[in-house]
Amino acid sequence: MKNILQPAILNIITVILAGWALITLFNTNVQFAKIMQNPEPPWEITINMIPIFTFFIICTPIAIYLLVISKKKHKSLFKALMLPPELEEADEREQLITANACRSSYIAMWYAVPIAAGLMSFYPLLKELIPYYPIIILLLIPIVQMISYFHSIQKQQ
Repeated sequence: MKNILQPAILNIITVILAGWALITLFNTNVQFAKIMQNPEPPWEITINMIPIFTFFIICTPIAIYLLVISKKKHKSLFKALMLPPELEEADEREQLITANACRSSYIAMWYAVPIAAGLMSFYPLLKELIPYYPIIILLLIPIVQMISYFHSIQKQQ
């Protein structure tokens, strides 16, 4: 648990890159929906593959790195795949720290989710300006959870 900042940054980068790739897929689906509304040719859909390739190029090594670290600690591939690397507890003190961090994260969700739901009510106003607004709001929820969790662990150490 000593180097908790590294997994935190890697997880947040992964979520941000996933959001970027999802926004690209959203824009592609919007183009497809316009074709379905007006089925007359010419049909053309363009997709920017840079976010998707960036996601896979950066996140694949991150996933492999975190999996290798987790497999060394658990000695089991199943446990390495099922337990996040942040939930490593070697003794009772680390179990207490993790329990308190999970509690902080849970409490943060009690505030983050209603705020996110409230922010979603602004979507009709922002639909033309930011059509992928729901993706941003939904991905802010796990980011808030991770920041709360890692901040709590960092504060307790």
